[in-house]
Amino acid sequence: MHPSTRTAVVTGSDSPMGRAVALALADDGFDVGLAYVADRDSAEATAADVESRSVRAAVQHMDLADLPGSADAVDEFARDLGGIGVLVSCPGSTAVECIQRAVRYMIAGGGGGRVVNVTTSSSGLGGLTGLLAAELARYSITVNSVVVPAVEPDFAAPGPGDREVAAVASYLCAPAGMFVTGAAYVVDGARIAMIPHSLTEAGALRPPRRAGRIRSYTGRWAPTRWTR
Repeated sequence: MHPSTRTAVVTGSDSPMGRAVALALADDGFDVGLAYVADRDSAEATAADVESRSVRAAVQHMDLADLPGSADAVDEFARDLGGIGVLVSCPGSTAVECIQRAVRYMIAGGGGGRVVNVTTSSSGLGGLTGLLAAELARYSITVNSVVVPAVEPDFAAPGPGDREVAAVASYLCAPAGMFVTGAAYVVDGARIAMIPHSLTEAGALRPPRRAGRIRSYTGRWAPTRWTR
């Protein structure tokens, strides 16, 4: 089942990733609230593309330097679009206060909801996923993370694009994702797993002289610990 309230709020909608997520959810039939950080023109352009898909759009500024005041944008979206069923937070564009505010509307709506935190491996929001998932399960609200690279070393393989990240967020908000909660989907083309090898080869990290070594699945010898 979908959340009964067919309204999604996407923070950081003025970023390429936020735009991709907003359009994916619009394609899924959600009205979309677009919270932007700095570039209103970009958010307005995305809103026009959302509306071209025969759903509604609303635009609000969300300045994390003005907490808890910036969370009022969530209230504006709920008023303009008739509640909130989904919140997708893009990296660096939301705060716990915004999540709490959106969840209140999901609970009040009585039809469940979805919270998706698109986060980097170094973000604190990722650590909240399991806690929120356990707390909100009783309300049929799922909470998941989509983890994207925080650092882009020089890899030969191409990294994930914004549309790939948006596709995972779309799945987590769709009927197929209704029983998935407390999970972290890593969408990085194995970058997190490859960073130690890459940085060692570049000389940024070196294994300690007496570090124990284990055989990796690639057949290479990999140190069990890393030091700068």
